[in-house]
Amino acid sequence: MATIEKRERKTGTVYLADVRIHGFPRQKKTFKRLTDAKLWAQQTEASIRKGEFQNVVSAARSKTLKDVIKRYRDDVLPHKAATTQRAETTYIAFWERELGAYALTYIEPEKISEKLRELGEAGDGRRKADEDATENGSKPPARAPKPKSRKTLKHYRDTLALLLKHAKQWGWTAANPTDGVNKITKIRNERIRFLSDDERAKLLAACKASDNEHLYPVVLVALSTGARKNEVLSLTFADLDLTRGVAVLRNTKNGETRTVPVVKSVQALLKAHMQRIEAFYDKLDYAPPARWVFPRRDGMAPIDIRTAWENARDAAGLVDFRFHDIRHSTASYLAMNGASLVEIAEVLGHRTLQMVRRYAHLSESHVKELVQSVNDKVLPAEL
Repeated sequence: MATIEKRERKTGTVYLADVRIHGFPRQKKTFKRLTDAKLWAQQTEASIRKGEFQNVVSAARSKTLKDVIKRYRDDVLPHKAATTQRAETTYIAFWERELGAYALTYIEPEKISEKLRELGEAGDGRRKADEDATENGSKPPARAPKPKSRKTLKHYRDTLALLLKHAKQWGWTAANPTDGVNKITKIRNERIRFLSDDERAKLLAACKASDNEHLYPVVLVALSTGARKNEVLSLTFADLDLTRGVAVLRNTKNGETRTVPVVKSVQALLKAHMQRIEAFYDKLDYAPPARWVFPRRDGMAPIDIRTAWENARDAAGLVDFRFHDIRHSTASYLAMNGASLVEIAEVLGHRTLQMVRRYAHLSESHVKELVQSVNDKVLPAEL
């Protein structure tokens, strides 16, 4: 049967048409006019009863999730930001392995929930470098991997939902079974881990002493601008204008290019670094795709600093600190020096204030301490 529900929204009144027929996926659509909602509901119900949706049902029986993934990779994924492509590739590979052979009609909420539960319990299996061997060189006993976080599971669930949403748009299925799976929306694993003055000094010293010539300038650029690791590593010579003191970040998470200032002390360091890298490029007997500021040994792509970073971090004695926490450090320093949330969001490249609200208490706390310090000097001891 079909029902029409009136709903009030900020933009005005809308009407939700809802068609439910036993044995067929639920159909819903929103309209601005009641007459349009009624007409769509009547036509949809009649079409279902006449069997005109059989082509969709047939497609759902013949098309597999692997078919959906192939088309998504060919038609949709290439148009997304590079960072999004890398992340989605990981999630998609999991679903292709676990459910790729399933026809769409047989992918049910229970099966999806089961796979997510198994994924959460299996963990990611990552270990620190110093856990790979014992003192005598032998491998240590196998440890139970750390379970995946709710945030990570949400990424996997949402990626499958996106794939099936496209399948529905392509007319390959009439329903999205992820609608019946817990959306895992209540996530509270935000963290603010920033460098103390002592930690910052030790980390920079360790990076400067690294055998990797790129590590120190990479960390300095990240710390002074709040840029993400991939944004820094993707910088090319064309992206840096040291005369104006600006850097253009193109490989951003949200796909939008933004410009960040480069302070004078970092300008001088980058100038010397780029002279060395330019000499390196001039010696190549082939032309790389671009002249990256931080290239790998063959110059064909940006360098991977993971090992050098982990070695420097460990040498500095930092605990529970990731490269991304450098970005948190920059934001925290801005907050503690009086920057508003709007200003912090602009520096970090966030479209909304939601992601920077975590720094609000740092700004408030610092202002409170500053006011207290001033008043301790101005007001008499006894009032």
